[in-house]
Amino acid sequence: MIVWIQLPALKVHFYHQEVLTSLGNLIGRTIKLDFHTMNRQRRKFARLAVEIDMTKALVPRIYLDDHWKKVVYENLPIVCFECGKVGHNAECCSNADRRPHRSSYYPPASRFWAPQGPLRRR
Repeated sequence: MIVWIQLPALKVHFYHQEVLTSLGNLIGRTIKLDFHTMNRQRRKFARLAVEIDMTKALVPRIYLDDHWKKVVYENLPIVCFECGKVGHNAECCSNADRRPHRSSYYPPASRFWAPQGPLRRR
């Protein structure tokens, strides 16, 4: 499945095609870089289209420049916040039965991100 992602608050020296493609490849397979990102017209976040494997958990963040950087997914279908996979919700999650007792359970990394709705046009 091809989705648009946002990488918020990147430093300007990361706004090069090779660097952004490599960052996208940490999440999936980079398909396309946003026109406004490549022209450095949008500085709040870099925007990339990546192909993700829907059978695997989404990548919630990447480690870059000694910091964790959040990955924001645009317009995803249903996402399970128990296992981080696309296509079902927590109530239907088959992994929910296998998780440890709630008192000793540390939530998966997917709890630290949330999908983003469509971008608003000005």
